Amino acid sequence: MATETKVQQFIHKLEEGGWVKRVKFAVIVSAVIFNINLWFFRDSGFRGLSHPKAMEQAVIAREIARGHGFSTLMIRPAALWLFEEKMGRFPVDRQPDIYHAPLNPYLNAGVIVVGDWLSDFFRKQGEKQEFLSWLAYDKVMNTKLFCYAYDRMIAGLQVLFFLLAVLINYYTARRLFDDRLAAFAACMMLVCQRFWDYAMCGLPQMLMLFLFSAAAHTLVRAIEARYLRKPTLAWLSATAALFGLLALTHALTIWMFAGALLYVALSFRPLGRAAAVMAVIFMAMYTPWMIRNYQVCGSPVGLGWYSGLHGLRGTESQLMRSMEVSLAGLSPLTFREKVQVNTVDQMLSLTSALGASMMAVIFFVALLHIFKRPETASFRWALLAMWLCAVLGMAVFGVPEGVGGIAANDLHVLFIPLMICYGLGFVLVLWTRFEVNIKLARLAFMSLLFFVSSLPFIESTLQMLAGPRIQIAWPPYVAPYIAVLGTWTTESEIITSDMPWAVAWYAERKSLWLPDTVQDFVTLNDYKQLNGAIVGLYLTPVSGYKGFINEIAKGEYKEWAPFITHNVSTRDFPLKVSTPLPYENECTFYSDRDRWTPRED
Repeated sequence: MATETKVQQFIHKLEEGGWVKRVKFAVIVSAVIFNINLWFFRDSGFRGLSHPKAMEQAVIAREIARGHGFSTLMIRPAALWLFEEKMGRFPVDRQPDIYHAPLNPYLNAGVIVVGDWLSDFFRKQGEKQEFLSWLAYDKVMNTKLFCYAYDRMIAGLQVLFFLLAVLINYYTARRLFDDRLAAFAACMMLVCQRFWDYAMCGLPQMLMLFLFSAAAHTLVRAIEARYLRKPTLAWLSATAALFGLLALTHALTIWMFAGALLYVALSFRPLGRAAAVMAVIFMAMYTPWMIRNYQVCGSPVGLGWYSGLHGLRGTESQLMRSMEVSLAGLSPLTFREKVQVNTVDQMLSLTSALGASMMAVIFFVALLHIFKRPETASFRWALLAMWLCAVLGMAVFGVPEGVGGIAANDLHVLFIPLMICYGLGFVLVLWTRFEVNIKLARLAFMSLLFFVSSLPFIESTLQMLAGPRIQIAWPPYVAPYIAVLGTWTTESEIITSDMPWAVAWYAERKSLWLPDTVQDFVTLNDYKQLNGAIVGLYLTPVSGYKGFINEIAKGEYKEWAPFITHNVSTRDFPLKVSTPLPYENECTFYSDRDRWTPRED
């Protein structure tokens, strides 16, 4: 009996006693430290940026940090067409980027600037105190490194935004539910593998999660103020400003703002006034970026909106590799079919899109439950409206996936935390109706919920703990040997490639995305549209890592199949010599001359 009493007292302290806050804090801090150590400081963890658009934004960030403005080293043939169509010429020397939103590259640039300053400082101190020298890092990627220092900086910034988002959602959940549910939901966020995958790939989704979580929090405060008959305009204005920042991180989130506007217009009195104020604030924040785009390329929306033709004119990469993007032949019928197909695809993969979190999926069942708190009951409809508009936006523009199911246009990930809260709240209400008063059983039930929600994270962790794996992001990236291309070429020369983002990032060279046809490449070269500086062609598993030769011959890169399969005569081609490159000689570099053999002169 004495032992059983002690167990009951221990469980009571864990659930409601004085230990509860300390235990929650210790669990959360331990989980954070464990994850960061696992991902960043083990050979089996972080292997560098893994998504093309993450590298593209990283290139822009580095150019900003070096004082070159919002420009890029990656050249899209479609951008070449748009500049010549609207402005009459293409700015080869310093190309303004007209595809990406500005906020994330600017924040990454700030991290690079601060990191470089600290590295220089510790390098100088290391001359006096050797133990500080390890804090300095190489600013240029080379064959002695497996992981670029800037890759860790950018991923580290996303991890920071993820942790801040966890904190904000914790305080939002406290207002909507209670402290215990908020703490449990925060722990579920920390072991949701989907968040860590996005943080490590370098995409701005965790910055978007932070901004959306903050916008949701201010909207909840506005709903609370409405029920207390207090002024709401200040909170709604803050919500609009945060959505403005969100749109400056990814323009697709404008669809989510439309859902928020719809909810506010129908819920706040007088009808429409608060929504109109929010719309004005949002436009005041986003319009300057549209003006900038118009000034540099003649189009206020830049090149990014053409990605909406994904699925109508082939893949997005085919669109961006084309020398002309035509809208001819499009009909409402084909567009409607695309939206239908993309919507169905999203619904079929909804569970994985929501991080395989059972609690997040249960949110849709929780919509049928009548919550006692009026702000909790009301906000779920705001969340649903924003999610439905996000689904529509993703259906319109498409969600082309990258490695491991990571997509630059994925907005589902932003809704996971709040959906977890509602799903968890609903499940706990059902549990209480069983009237199980055994505290040990309640603890076992909560542990089971946590275990089921963290299964993908546990699987990933066990794989990393099992032993070291290859330290590069192969396939298709071999960062050290992509950097070699920078030593074979000069800053004024251009390399064309099927992975121009990686060449621009690791080799720090201007890189033209492989044109759709060989003839387009020859035309660009012969007419010197890029100042006659195309000196290399770098082909990688992006175009050649296919299951069957037939996939290469009939796929997206079919025009380049002879080059990919090394079954071509280069006698009449501008780039006449070639050499294989690691890893496993599956990369090839064609060049105008032998640039890789060491010379005595």
